[in-house]
Amino acid sequence: MRNKRVVFLLALPLPDRSIMTLLDHLNPPQKLAAEHRDGPLLILAGAGSGKTRVITYRIAKLIMDYGVYPEQILALTFTNKAAGEMRERVDAILSENGRETDAAGVTIATFHSFCARLLRRNAELLGLTPSFTIYDSDDQLKLIKAVMEQVGMPKDNGEAKRLRGAIGQFKNQGWTPALAHENAFNSYDEEDATFYEAYQKALVQANCADFGDLILGVITIFRTHPRIADSYSRHWRYQMVDEFQDTNPAQYALLKFLTRTHDNLCVVGDDDQAIYRWRGATVANIMGFEEDFPDAKIIKLEQNYRSTEVILKAANDVIQHNPTRRDKTLWTAREGGDLVTCFTARDDREEASYVARQIHDLTRLGADWGDFAVFYRTNAQSRQIEEQLQNGGVPYQVIGGMSFYERSEIKDILGYLKVALNPDNPVDFLRIINTPSRGIGKVSLGKLERVAEIRGVGTFYRALRYAAGMLEAGALGDTPIVPEPFGPDDEEALEALQKLGGRSKKGMIDACEVVVALRDQIGADAADGNSLSQVANFLVERIHYMDYLDRDDPERAEDRRNNVVELLHALEEFEEDFDPDQLLNEDLPGQGEDDEAPDFDGESEPTVVSQILRAFLERSALVHATDGMEEGRTTTLMTVHGAKGLEFDTVFLVGMEDELFPSLRDMSDIEELHEERRLAYVAITRARHKLYITNAQSRRIYGQIRQTEPSRFLRDIDPERIEIDPKSTSQSIEYGHRASAPNRRRVRDRGYDEFQQASDANYFGDGVDQDLWEFDQSPPMIKGEVGRAVQQTLDAAPPEGDFDPSFSQLSPWEDDLSADWQQESDFAASGPSATDPEGLTGKTVSHSRFGIGKITGVSGDGPKAVLTINFPGHGARTIIRKFVKILG
Repeated sequence: MRNKRVVFLLALPLPDRSIMTLLDHLNPPQKLAAEHRDGPLLILAGAGSGKTRVITYRIAKLIMDYGVYPEQILALTFTNKAAGEMRERVDAILSENGRETDAAGVTIATFHSFCARLLRRNAELLGLTPSFTIYDSDDQLKLIKAVMEQVGMPKDNGEAKRLRGAIGQFKNQGWTPALAHENAFNSYDEEDATFYEAYQKALVQANCADFGDLILGVITIFRTHPRIADSYSRHWRYQMVDEFQDTNPAQYALLKFLTRTHDNLCVVGDDDQAIYRWRGATVANIMGFEEDFPDAKIIKLEQNYRSTEVILKAANDVIQHNPTRRDKTLWTAREGGDLVTCFTARDDREEASYVARQIHDLTRLGADWGDFAVFYRTNAQSRQIEEQLQNGGVPYQVIGGMSFYERSEIKDILGYLKVALNPDNPVDFLRIINTPSRGIGKVSLGKLERVAEIRGVGTFYRALRYAAGMLEAGALGDTPIVPEPFGPDDEEALEALQKLGGRSKKGMIDACEVVVALRDQIGADAADGNSLSQVANFLVERIHYMDYLDRDDPERAEDRRNNVVELLHALEEFEEDFDPDQLLNEDLPGQGEDDEAPDFDGESEPTVVSQILRAFLERSALVHATDGMEEGRTTTLMTVHGAKGLEFDTVFLVGMEDELFPSLRDMSDIEELHEERRLAYVAITRARHKLYITNAQSRRIYGQIRQTEPSRFLRDIDPERIEIDPKSTSQSIEYGHRASAPNRRRVRDRGYDEFQQASDANYFGDGVDQDLWEFDQSPPMIKGEVGRAVQQTLDAAPPEGDFDPSFSQLSPWEDDLSADWQQESDFAASGPSATDPEGLTGKTVSHSRFGIGKITGVSGDGPKAVLTINFPGHGARTIIRKFVKILG
């Protein structure tokens, strides 16, 4: 196969057309980026600067003018929507230039879908089969609760969610259970690592993976089998990453592995839009890129094609207060523009009413409902807005609520299909075995679970087959069931299940027959007239699911039936549009003895139907909140985090009040304030023509009415860019209601008096010292830390050998504190210095939120000194000295 591939590549035609005329439509920095061929490239792309256009034209340039084979190009992004748009643009450009067939060869995917496909090709190296199931967050929570019960923990929902978050952070860091143990510095961390280990074993036993496993699993394989990593690196010689500022340490480690044999990595991002630290992303990746790639070329895209000059300058006013950022200033040829309208309401209900009224009035003047978006900091704020939009007859959609694939009726049908494809999956098995009701209660399930523990049985599905008397081999690799009881207890459990009578026995037989029938149909060849849509329709009819919906909830039955019909249509459309080229090509690395690809002898050769089903389930599991968004029909409501990457003619930014936006969980975490400011910047730059900013003087929070202050970010905006709506409760924006009059700042309605300066007063009028937030000297930024650690991991790659389950050197933070952290480190203090007069560098500290860490950088002295501290599990944090305890 490898020789064939070489012959094929050599036989490809040389480029025959130039796209220079197309590149002439780009501005000079865009053109410079699109023409870049070899070597690392960092494109600093401000909001609305045409970054996607640059990426797509660069792909076309590589193929058409530089003779790069399409199969050698990889482009990664974060959402299906972004990947789809990029694919469409590449197809259009190449088709317009007579290269239609080249477009299909380019790999354009999200990080997770890309890794899911790589993982399926090498699944056995992690103890999985290619048909493993991807758990969503709800499935993950159910498995966590099951593991909690197994290890004797009370099934507390809050603790289960906390553990889900902890496990997610471990995986975002690139930590296996062994590394989580290695980096545990107190008993709580050790307990979480121990649970993580038990949870991971349960996942593998179930032949399942969660979202974090998709990337962690791939870098684990690359770490233990570097020749596989090298094969993929040689295959994709030109790699591009969109939204690079949103990458976490595990994703960055993946990129480092994929560039082991070359440095043709082009990353596009904007540190000013790094807003996902809470889910593991680190701005250090983009801030330290040149240190990890010393030869990197840096190009700035600063011309904005989206917003007016007023909106852009307001955004720049806000973001320039962040001390550690790349130097860039957005500009636009669209001079002038409407001023930013500010409105202060008496309470949050009046605020929502104002938004609804403005939208309604503007549509009467010719605007469309889809021209508007309402952004809020937290989901809880949407209730009042939704009520007022409903009262005003404004059609709207809420993005980020329950998605189509999260609805119970959809999860029921997909649950059956998942079990048919992967019967070892316990979460979906327990979901479907008594849906619709078959009279299988907790006692019967308990007997089934007991038999599932017996050697020779091993899973719920095999226990069910045993109970139903279906012991022989079946479709899709089913094996005969031969229980091997260990002792009297096992014998008694088998006998109790066999003697199960009445409705429970009949229900188990029925459930087993359904699953076996589905597996038989999925295992049938498409040449026999079989199809996925036929399998799904058979399922719905076989279990009388529509009748079940009528009985289960008559009031909602019609809507739920319509959802099921929509799912059947979705399956049919997916099957009609399915292109085998959407999967990774069969000649990719990871196949063949030289690349150490495993043989999946325990699993039947996949049929066309099973491949389509697997692809559909993968897509539905990885769907993003904005993927199903309807554009142009309704007003959009969403959190600011959800608005990333979108744009609207008119934006309402509501709830701009301190303690809400910014929303600070930890007042001592300066990095958190910086991220909140970046979030405000993202919100402002979503607006094309008009921006409204609203706040309320009082707001009901957690059932209590609280008096509020306008957001500190409003102070950052130059008053010349603001107008106060005449309907506003206050004809000025006042700060510090609890402070003295000289400390207040006002913006007069359409008169714009000068702001009253309060240089010697507190910043927020709330008793918080200004010096806690603004510094004469910017705190040090640790650049390249993640990349250097990952490079150490790569350099330390052992010779190819047996699979090592500990993966003890995978950590992207391996140069952080280790088990001997109490000893003197390379950066231990050698005494006072000009930048560290007290000699704090290298000392160990304790923080109420992040635990134990070690100081790596100091700016200033005294209680307000700014410390950069490495906390295992949390990375680098910038914290004021008065908020940590020096341990020595």
